Parts: sequence; C-alpha cells; structure tokens
Amino acid sequence: MNTGRTTTVLIIEDGDEYLENLSRFVGGYTYLQAHTASEAIEILATEAVDLVYLDMRFDRIAVEELTGDLEHAIRIHNGDETRGLRYLQNNQGLYILTALKEKGLDTLPVIVAYDFSREVQRYNNLASRFPNLHWVPDAVTPDEIRQRIEDTTRPKDT
Repeated sequence: MNTGRTTTVLIIEDGDEYLENLSRFVGGYTYLQAHTASEAIEILATEAVDLVYLDMRFDRIAVEELTGDLEHAIRIHNGDETRGLRYLQNNQGLYILTALKEKGLDTLPVIVAYDFSREVQRYNNLASRFPNLHWVPDAVTPDEIRQRIEDTTRPKDT
C-alpha cells in the first residue's frame, strides 16, 4: 500500500495498551494514536495512514467523547441508562467505523481487536458494509499481528 516509507498505523483505543504493546513487540511501523473518533478523524485529515488498528470497547473515556447516539442506545434498552451506556461503550469501535465511513474514510484497511470467531454472521454483516475490515482476537501473538498488518497493507494484485 505504501512505497518507500514505513507503514503508518493509527491505533484508536481508550487507553494506551495497544500502543505500548505494538510499539514494544511489533516494531518496524510508525504508530499514531487517537482516543476518540474525532481525534482519529483529525489525524486522518493530516497524516498519511496505511492502516487503522481499532479497539472495540471504550469504557475509559468521558461519556461526552463517545461516538453514537446515547439516547437511542438507552431507548433500545427500555430506558435503562446503565445498559444503554454499556452498549455504546462495548460497541464503540463499530460506531467509530461508521464515523470514518461518514467522513469518506472507509477505504482505509481496519483491523479490529475483537474476537469474531463465535460471531461469524456478525462479522460477515460488518464486512459487507466495511470491505477493508479485518480482525484479531485479544489473545494474539506479535507475529500474528505483524502478519495481519502485512497481509492487510500489501498491495492487491490487479
């Protein structure tokens, strides 16, 4: 995908674990970090990013920084504010994907750190909406992450 420069990976997460672990154990890439959808969109507007590495669950950022309609999440959970908020936090990665798509940034390859192995239909539905979507489980080795990054950013044969 890129030529003559290091692959740049934008990590979107609510903490620092992925940045710390990838920087330490999966070297050879340039890593940038965002903690919210709006930060990610700002970075993507100014930086040449080859890949997004996206956390699914965001429970360590302020409620007002979450992307998505909290009121709707509460309504679909029968007015239960706690369950609505938890739903928004647990699926924040998907809301961020939608925000990227709305900004025309959906051609960028994305690796979601989430285990879809037991939710194949859910992943297939998402992949139909986000064709450059890939995933890795949380329990993944550095070599497996490196291979997924390489496979995801390698130019397609035409």
